[in-house]
Amino acid sequence: MVFARLAAVADEETSVPLESSVARPLIVVVEDDYRASLALRMLIDDWGYSCIAVRSCQEAIQTLGNRLQQISAIITDVEIGGQMRGIKDALAIAGMLGRSVPTIITTGHSDFAAISGPFPVIGKPFDPDILHAWLAQKLGHG
Repeated sequence: MVFARLAAVADEETSVPLESSVARPLIVVVEDDYRASLALRMLIDDWGYSCIAVRSCQEAIQTLGNRLQQISAIITDVEIGGQMRGIKDALAIAGMLGRSVPTIITTGHSDFAAISGPFPVIGKPFDPDILHAWLAQKLGHG
């Protein structure tokens, strides 16, 4: 179902209008694979959250501007741009906010134990219900 809608929304803007993001928790997806980020964005929107998909911490800051403080949670791939920097990007966003932000790491690497960090890790491909349950637990929404 999600992938059938990919073509229909491929040209949509990745940012969420301010008026629609006020009432719904804002989730930032840091993912450099276009199809994965689009699929996640569609799922998260279907679950009742606002979502913005970006390729880096810097892009999140530029895209959100003064809405940066509205971030409720971060979902990030561990490998961004060929470097293991997803955790670093998530920590940088939280540092800019001056508060902790519920964060989950996704990865296609088979050795999850090698990915050290302060956040839970789920392997790709993952069951979307796992991510949905994590968001609902952390944010009490959806």
